[in-house]
Amino acid sequence: MIAVDAWLPSDGLTLEPNALLAAKEQARCLALTAGPGAGKTEMLAQRADFLLRTGTCRYPKRILAISFKVDASKNLKERIQRRCGQELASRFDSYTFHAFAKRIIDRFRVVLTGNDALDTDYSIGERKVTRRQITFHDLVPLAIQILKASVVARNAIRQTYSDVFLDEFQDCTDQQYELVKVAFQSTSIRLTAVGDTKQKIMGWAGALDGIFQTFAKDFSAVPLNMYRNFRSKPRLLRMQNEIIRVLDPASVMPDHQLAGEEGEVFAWQFENAQG
Repeated sequence: MIAVDAWLPSDGLTLEPNALLAAKEQARCLALTAGPGAGKTEMLAQRADFLLRTGTCRYPKRILAISFKVDASKNLKERIQRRCGQELASRFDSYTFHAFAKRIIDRFRVVLTGNDALDTDYSIGERKVTRRQITFHDLVPLAIQILKASVVARNAIRQTYSDVFLDEFQDCTDQQYELVKVAFQSTSIRLTAVGDTKQKIMGWAGALDGIFQTFAKDFSAVPLNMYRNFRSKPRLLRMQNEIIRVLDPASVMPDHQLAGEEGEVFAWQFENAQG
């Protein structure tokens, strides 16, 4: 364990100012937005390293990460193992929303009664069968039901984790956000929500508009933006910045990060839709 002031980003990496602030936050919830290539996963990995290595996440407390997609959950776990080492990373749990919900159901299944009661060996399938089978879409609502009904279940979750990471948060649905609120609202647990408001792809599945603003209000979270793009050349960044200036003025990148003449941008004009 090292002192907070002695901590530096793992593996000698350099973080942009807002990413470093987010990685080292010790008290507040954070609502962090960033574009493609800004290093969102790396920031979460460095934050986990800070929390675990400095003892800000006090043993035996753990860190929970919840992602929308399976590959994102797996990639984050692997990145944290590389940055923190196996011993510290053993206190980091990474799940999708549905996997997290299933863990709640498996542990507190007895809370469910009546038509929702489940046998120990219940399965997940295409249709609901009383006591024997539920559908994939039943997982989150049943987990919410358990947490609302059982103070024991709520306290068990809250006593396990000091910190929660919410990855790909722009794709969070109303039910998933309800699960987050029931589990963690009005507690001392630090939540870090990370995503890209310009890359929301799950609107068809009920992703909430304005989710970062809602989260900031509900959890008194500090809004931060990671401006730097590690993938694009300066000319492309300047073009992107002008589009962002119209779509999301608060996310405009500062001019000093756009200097340089590398890269090429072409504008094509057509007389009609057929070219």
